[in-house]
Amino acid sequence: MIVWSKGLGKQRLPLELPDATLRVTPDNLVMEGEIEPVCWQYAITLSADDLDDFLSLMANATTAKFLAEKPGIFLPFIWGVVAMIPRLVFKMFFPGKHASQTTG
Repeated sequence: MIVWSKGLGKQRLPLELPDATLRVTPDNLVMEGEIEPVCWQYAITLSADDLDDFLSLMANATTAKFLAEKPGIFLPFIWGVVAMIPRLVFKMFFPGKHASQTTG
């Protein structure tokens, strides 16, 4: 993902999402990392409503068409979601107090 900084002369600043740390809080999903080459720490906080809006964008026909033209992205994503369904359904029917999870 690329962000731009007008304060640095419109420099492109890459967010290396695979290197980000993902943290779950009671109300949010938090993605944290460092922007190179400026060595700035960043945090992106997403609420359930934000994720709902994002998933709606992902389910949009334009997005689906774009992803369908990229089989190296689309099919692995679909298979990953399908593989998660049993665990997600289990958590929906048997919610418990799960500790915050961190990945990355």
